[in-house]
Amino acid sequence: MANYMTQPMSAAKTIKITYYRKQSQSHPSHEETGAFTLAAESDYSRFNNIPADEVDIGTFKSSQGVPTAGKTHKI
Repeated sequence: MANYMTQPMSAAKTIKITYYRKQSQSHPSHEETGAFTLAAESDYSRFNNIPADEVDIGTFKSSQGVPTAGKTHKI
């Protein structure tokens, strides 16, 4: 099974989107995880046409499978 980083993003009056990306190694670095979170936040902000500071950043998880529940987006 491939290992993926996952993290949900939401904001008031918008739907939650769970972002995911394949990890480059079994234990991703802080740089890799930080870049993933920033990319997810930026994409969610752009997609919903809201300022980034209005995005609610959910719990980051690593070593996950591809999320299948709800709306998902690979970045």
